[in-house]
Amino acid sequence: MDWKFYGRLQIKKKIQKRRIGLLGGSFNPPHLGHLHISNQAIKIIGLNEVWWIISPKNPLKTDYSFNYTKRLEACRKLLKKSNIKVSEVEKITGSYYSSDTIKILKKKYPRVQFVWLIGADNMHSFHKWEKWDNIFIELPIAIFARPNNQLKAGLSLAAQKYFKKRVHPRNLLNGVNPRWSMQIGPQVNMSSTQLRSDN
Repeated sequence: MDWKFYGRLQIKKKIQKRRIGLLGGSFNPPHLGHLHISNQAIKIIGLNEVWWIISPKNPLKTDYSFNYTKRLEACRKLLKKSNIKVSEVEKITGSYYSSDTIKILKKKYPRVQFVWLIGADNMHSFHKWEKWDNIFIELPIAIFARPNNQLKAGLSLAAQKYFKKRVHPRNLLNGVNPRWSMQIGPQVNMSSTQLRSDN
């Protein structure tokens, strides 16, 4: 078991055959919105589990009210009784870009079917991410509704460029990349920004 690669996330050989969602973010702090997206992904897409990839430092963000250790501990506490796992792959490998992290994970576990998960609130700025096109090529992408952000996500540069590649969420695991879906449904009106401003 190469558990050091993920911190406390212990990886067994059988995980190679699983379907795993990747939810990257600052989690500054984590909240029920993150948990809701993860559970929806497992239920709707048919994933075996979801990994939260905690970013040591998001290149597009400067407000870190909680340091890495506190964010990591908060995630573990929130997920204490959940099948959602916490991954420290970016901290351990020194990867700061999602595109690089995806390559690392795919190389490490070539038989795992990974899916990139993202909230609609982040989709409208997706084109600002480092090598964002590569993410579409490497993995299917599942976008989940967030309060007041569905329209922005649908009009985003990324969504427009790959408009013809949109599929139904239940068909996301079938086919050839690029392919993406947007799930419209129940939402949790909570954000890390809101929680920071309330403290």
